[in-house]
Amino acid sequence: MLSIAFGQSKYYVDNLSENVKRGNRQKLRNGVWPSKAPYGYINNPKTRGIDIDEEKSKIVKKAFQLFAEGGKSFVEISKLMHKFGIYKLDGEPVKVDQVKNMLSNRFYLGVLKYAGEYYQGSHKTFISKKLFGEVQKQVEKIERPRQKGHNFAFAGLATCGECGAAITAEQHIKKYKNCTSQTFIYYRCTKKLKPCTQKYVSELELEPQIRKIVRDCGLHENWEPYFEKWITATEVKDRLAVEVEEKQIGEQIQESEIKLNRLLDGYLDQVIEPEIYKQKKNELFDEKLKLEEKKSQVEKNGSIWLEPMREFVNCALQAQKIARAENNCHDLRVMAKKVGSNFFLMNRRLSANLNFPFAALSAEAGAASAIPTSDSISFLVSLEGLEPSTITLRGCCSTVELQALIFQNCKQSLALLSHCKS
Repeated sequence: MLSIAFGQSKYYVDNLSENVKRGNRQKLRNGVWPSKAPYGYINNPKTRGIDIDEEKSKIVKKAFQLFAEGGKSFVEISKLMHKFGIYKLDGEPVKVDQVKNMLSNRFYLGVLKYAGEYYQGSHKTFISKKLFGEVQKQVEKIERPRQKGHNFAFAGLATCGECGAAITAEQHIKKYKNCTSQTFIYYRCTKKLKPCTQKYVSELELEPQIRKIVRDCGLHENWEPYFEKWITATEVKDRLAVEVEEKQIGEQIQESEIKLNRLLDGYLDQVIEPEIYKQKKNELFDEKLKLEEKKSQVEKNGSIWLEPMREFVNCALQAQKIARAENNCHDLRVMAKKVGSNFFLMNRRLSANLNFPFAALSAEAGAASAIPTSDSISFLVSLEGLEPSTITLRGCCSTVELQALIFQNCKQSLALLSHCKS
């Protein structure tokens, strides 16, 4: 019985829903809005249609007119409507989204949109097409993403060398009598920390200085195959050296284990006193732990410098390409941040603290950025010098120490290269 009752109930609900949808579709075909009337209109219970609300329609029209003039936000329109009696059922102001929907609702032009379809309405309108079009332009201005400020390429890159304040940028447009114009970009100290006497510098003066810094830290593209060949060969050589060193340490660990076993046998045979056994055991155990730690460090740090070296070479090759290119100020800024830090602008001259090991390339920029020759290749690639010594890496090596080693050896090899080319 319950199943029959539930079935009848479901049939009744489904049938009622279909009848309501059918009635709404018929209303829409007749041009009648089947739901609650928008602001400025009122539902007529007698005619089952939509009529103009004589009082509130004037408020809505005034809201459209004020918004079309510009300078009004959705919030201000909501406050205006609330002030003159148009608000939600709880007395609160109309929400911003509802105001936006009202200003964009084509119902006020006599067009009905229901379930994604448009119908011609039969109700009277009090908003003209011209006024509605002007309102839509203002809506688009508000919804359009706001344009960010000027995207100056080198803004925020440097600080003032005199007072330490940030360097900002500003744009000036010079107009000529022949109706043409020219844009100039200047960089200057913000002078927010203390009085400063530094003058502005134009982007045309600043850009070549940044290019020189980046170019001096670059390698010519023809160096790439030689460096890659040298790094690969060195990696193989280091791997063999690490294997030999690991074998030696492994033999020392085995000797320590043999000594521990002999010590244990002597203790069990009561040849060694308990106190002496404990002392010698602790000494041998500490020695074994140190050897195992040393072995793990050799496995980990055997060629740890090669990957940073490869990244450095790739970055230096990229720096040379960016420095030679044109109209790439943003790429130039990114590369400048890679090769250096603490950029200072003093007396219209830019200086920087170059990162390791780009300082070595900058010191020998004439040789490093030149096309490689047979003599320079033999000096730079075949000689040991760029890689840190294996003995240094047997222990723990921090990133700063590793960079310093690469910097020191790189500078030595580039000095030989410069001497060879001269």
